Amino acid sequence: MLLPTVTLITPVFNQAEYLAATIESVLAQDYAALEYIVIDDGSTDDSLAVARRYEAAHPGRMTVISQTNSGQAATLNKGWAQAQGEILAYLSSDDCLLPGAIGRMVTALQARPDAAVAYCDFWLIDAQGQRLRTVQAEEFDRRRLCVDLVCQPGPGAFFRRTVFDAQGGWNAALRQVPDFEFWLRASVQGPFIRVAEPLAEYRIHEGSASFRVMQPARAEEIVQVMERYWQAEPGQQGRQASLARAMAIAAKNHAQSGRPLTALRWFFRALGRRPALAMELGVWRQLLVGMLRRAYYQYKARQGAGA
Repeated sequence: MLLPTVTLITPVFNQAEYLAATIESVLAQDYAALEYIVIDDGSTDDSLAVARRYEAAHPGRMTVISQTNSGQAATLNKGWAQAQGEILAYLSSDDCLLPGAIGRMVTALQARPDAAVAYCDFWLIDAQGQRLRTVQAEEFDRRRLCVDLVCQPGPGAFFRRTVFDAQGGWNAALRQVPDFEFWLRASVQGPFIRVAEPLAEYRIHEGSASFRVMQPARAEEIVQVMERYWQAEPGQQGRQASLARAMAIAAKNHAQSGRPLTALRWFFRALGRRPALAMELGVWRQLLVGMLRRAYYQYKARQGAGA
């Protein structure tokens, strides 16, 4: 049986410390029809040198491209635009795939010709690569994605080339949630399917996107994304609940970026939009986690460094 070609893109910007583990996890895959492209987005550390070493050591198995800094979204779009694969994916330069992951995800897509996206469970790991816990993704529900703003796909998600051709790639104007906004658009192309196995590793460290301090505009980006989404969505069912949750997420982002007063202002805006949120413990927990998250991961990082 002829295997569909898979193109996997790793964009990298100043991640030399973790890039080797990422590349090795891809080169260890047993999927033969793989096109692997690493794009260095103007790194000022040794990221490009690390990538070039692996390219030289494994001729024909990966391609390394260097460019001036353009941002993650534009970098991924460049890679996907020149990709040969029928199935596309990306792997962040500090994350990893588990052995056999690509083959397992392709099998899932082949079993469901109507599916647009396949995604998996994953491990949460620390800066040193120690596994902290598994994350079990939810089964796909479009309302959960669009209204409750639960992004079911995480690391290890694969999608058909037809999705990229129809919807384009990531929105290069976005900095905080371009992946989530892409999945919103992709969800009109067909169902998403969950592979209920941990097939990837998502690394949490001080430089990761989920950890770093966000500028105010980035913290609030999810609100603008959802406002634009609902402007184009017929029927508007779920609009108020969705926008309230976007505001609650903005509150959490401000909280974990060290702006507690701004966080509280956004939180009460969310409650004003949808008072029923006040009855959900998860919303309050999200705000509290935002307040404590940075201190927690700094503590974990110090623990790991002292081990």
